[in-house]
Amino acid sequence: MKNKLLTAITITAFSLSAFAQESFTIDQSWQYAFDHNVNVQKAKIDQTIAEQKVKETTGIGLPQIDAQGKYSNFLNVPVQLLPAEIVGGPAGTYVPVQFGQKHSGTASATLTQLLFNGSYLVGLQSAKAYKETAALVEEKTEITVKQGILMSYTSVLVTEENIKTLEENRKVAEKALSDTKKTYEVGVIELQNVEQQEYSYKSLVNNLENLKRTKKQLEMALKYLMGFPLDQQITLTSTMDELVTKNEQLISLDNPANVENHIDYRLQRNALTLSELKLKLQRSKYLPTLAALANTAYNGNSNKFGELWSGKWYNTSLWGLQLDIPVFNGFQRKWQTEQAKLEVKKAQLDLDDTERNLKNNLFSASVDYENAMNSYKNAQDLIALSSSIYKKQQIKFKEGMGTSFELSQAETQLYGAQSQYYQASLNLIQAKTKLDEALGKL
Repeated sequence: MKNKLLTAITITAFSLSAFAQESFTIDQSWQYAFDHNVNVQKAKIDQTIAEQKVKETTGIGLPQIDAQGKYSNFLNVPVQLLPAEIVGGPAGTYVPVQFGQKHSGTASATLTQLLFNGSYLVGLQSAKAYKETAALVEEKTEITVKQGILMSYTSVLVTEENIKTLEENRKVAEKALSDTKKTYEVGVIELQNVEQQEYSYKSLVNNLENLKRTKKQLEMALKYLMGFPLDQQITLTSTMDELVTKNEQLISLDNPANVENHIDYRLQRNALTLSELKLKLQRSKYLPTLAALANTAYNGNSNKFGELWSGKWYNTSLWGLQLDIPVFNGFQRKWQTEQAKLEVKKAQLDLDDTERNLKNNLFSASVDYENAMNSYKNAQDLIALSSSIYKKQQIKFKEGMGTSFELSQAETQLYGAQSQYYQASLNLIQAKTKLDEALGKL
């Protein structure tokens, strides 16, 4: 009984946990995406690769040890010709002599240590800059994903709110159509009034069904961005009002924009650093390279294979220094250096252009946000005004003082104002998102 109870509790807890994972606030959806979005995962892998690249480059300057073993079986022992005079033969003739034995073995180990190399020192700096680039790319990827999720999340919420409103409108329109039919049946109004109401009702139902399909499409896009399973249901727990309130803020841009902390500026500045390091690398190729080495080897020989391993082996050991000095290579280094200088100039131009572009984008985003804010406030006023007009027109129509055409106009005006309000809310959040991105605060 205890085991069954424990199992039931475990299953219930697991089910609640699984359900909780399907409900996301906007902040939770961001965090989920940072853990599951494919592009973010790839950026994290690239950063790990960059860290390993630094270690790999550092390893070039550490001691290098190589070991070698070699066995040779001479099918024909090498023959050397010696003057015959050595063995009492006639002058001018030669005697063939075999030097060495049939079986030969060598075992050796070599230690090398790089003492000075300008390219290696620059390589270390470049590897660290490459690591910084990978970290910046990961940050840029997360910002892009965050921005995309906010846009998608908001679009789903706006569509949900629009569906709720249209559903309420549908109920009202359905009742109005029913009342109109009853009024027509008693001969108070013409058939045209019924047809006009039916036309409005069917148009409303069609728009409602289209919105429901659009919502599923937007949810699918959001789940894809988050890295969430596409075949599972997802629930958004942040509300439209929360997001609008969060983004309905006054932004002061009186002070000159400082874009040096913006991710795009930092990426381009890092690109300039890499170009400068490439120039430094070309210049370092004019410097000499100094390395130390030590070697020890054992050699054994025998005419019988078995005696080779049991016989005596002779040791040879040495140490030394090697200095390589570049002298002339057909002016290749000169022109490679000149090209690197030009690449640095291009990178500096790109950095200056990035700064100007970011300031331009910031100005444009601030104007778009101010326009979106004004449109949102205007949409609030219009929806209140159109609601009042529609209610009054309904009363007039019921009392026989208004026509179905006038009621239809008021209804269309209300639906348009509602749609405009939701679109204005979406535009406000998206404009604020773009402004935060331009400010480097996203």
